[in-house]
Amino acid sequence: MVGFFASLFADFGPAAAAAGGGPTQLGFWLGLPPALRAYLADDIELLIGWTFDAAAAKRSLEGGETIDNSSGFSRVPGFAAPTPMAGLKGRYRVLRPAFDRGHGYYGIELAALDEAGAVGAVVLANRLFRMPIALEDPLGLATDMVTNGAMLTGIATAAVDDANAAGDTAYADARQAGVLLITGGQSQAGGTAQLQVAYLLHRYGHDAPAGFLTMNAAHVLLSVKRLGFAGAEVHGVNFSKDLDPGVGPKALFANRVGFQVYIHPDGTGSRTPGDSTLADAMLHPREHLLDSFTNVSLTAALEAALAE
Repeated sequence: MVGFFASLFADFGPAAAAAGGGPTQLGFWLGLPPALRAYLADDIELLIGWTFDAAAAKRSLEGGETIDNSSGFSRVPGFAAPTPMAGLKGRYRVLRPAFDRGHGYYGIELAALDEAGAVGAVVLANRLFRMPIALEDPLGLATDMVTNGAMLTGIATAAVDDANAAGDTAYADARQAGVLLITGGQSQAGGTAQLQVAYLLHRYGHDAPAGFLTMNAAHVLLSVKRLGFAGAEVHGVNFSKDLDPGVGPKALFANRVGFQVYIHPDGTGSRTPGDSTLADAMLHPREHLLDSFTNVSLTAALEAALAE
């Protein structure tokens, strides 16, 4: 029993310096067309926010819609501002109606298009935690809280099962198109994106062409371990703010899945957390939020980490 709890607690706590990943875990990223790698990480940040806006606004999506830098919402329900899409560099096509079976999971599958309109990758963007629309959708927020707890402790729920089913569908579409699947999310949605890739690697083999791009992802290591992975070897990149008090490198629930890129207060990135403390992070709660990445070049941060 003592050994069990020692093992359990070892999965939590601050992240180790230069933790997470190597060339194998980044094969999905290096396998993308170079032109797409030049902006996809920053675009996915915006697409994650846009997905939340689309869900909150109850926008009907049938598949075939084009998403570009003019696709932002003028208004959305709740207390958060709409995602500013002017910085989106690529063009994307919605491939299917939004994934939503009514159990708490919501995601939008998009094709990343090159200049000629060909598909360069498939992106599955996961909806953010529903705190900004707590008054409009209190039951949804409660469901998200349950999902967070389930992923933290390694328990499967209907929402997690739906997320994996969406990953399966998007993966099949990517395979049919002969391209990679990239899942994306932040906080709870980031943990979901990481679990989707772990699930796909567990089902289709460790060389499955899929990976995640996440920001301040929730702690899902126990759920990943239930799929047979220690954490760092799952294909993907997590951008983790030094000053995130919830899941940043100094926090109790520091994310430990995939290749970690730590974003420092000056906006630069590296594989090693900065010298800030948890006390410093507690003074910057907004560093957990998606919009704290607005003025950060995730592309440049990843390039710097890869160069180390």
